[in-house]
Amino acid sequence: MEKIGIKLDAHKLKKSTDFTFVFVEKIVLKFKKLLPPYLDFYNEMVKNEIALAEISRKDKILHVGCGPIPVTAILVSEKTSAKVTGIDRNRFSVKQAQRLLLELKLSDKVRVEYAEALQYPLGSFDLVIVSQGIKPYNETLEYISQYMRNDARVIFRTSSSARGELVDKDLFLKNIFTVRKIVPQKRNGLLISILLSKK
Repeated sequence: MEKIGIKLDAHKLKKSTDFTFVFVEKIVLKFKKLLPPYLDFYNEMVKNEIALAEISRKDKILHVGCGPIPVTAILVSEKTSAKVTGIDRNRFSVKQAQRLLLELKLSDKVRVEYAEALQYPLGSFDLVIVSQGIKPYNETLEYISQYMRNDARVIFRTSSSARGELVDKDLFLKNIFTVRKIVPQKRNGLLISILLSKK
């Protein structure tokens, strides 16, 4: 995947990638035996992000765009014992995520809510993790930059250039955040995790 990622422009493939993930999530939710390998696919990425943001059990974490399988929230909670809240703007996805958390007996550690990121209060969170597929894209990140706590951190997942750098559409991040560090997620092609702080 790493070699393929260098040759391909992930932004051009984003629509097909999004469709693939939606399809895979539907299958995993139907056949729960596939959940462990699905979680494992994200394991290295989440482990890298925990190190990147120095996440500890003391942190209160918000994941924007958690989807029907809140894998990031599950793994972060499992690895750090931090309390994690996931939000999504798709009501059906939220119901599926809540049902899954009940089945896994994780509802006391991970909470999922139906919410619009542009209206969600951020003041109590130490860290905000932002999924790649969020919409509206620029507006959500601008909202977070304005309303996050002064000492909070943000991890934003996006696609990079072949050199692992920000692409043109993400350069605006430098105007609204301080870019602390970029970590390539080698198992996930051109995906990078960016650590951001208040400007």
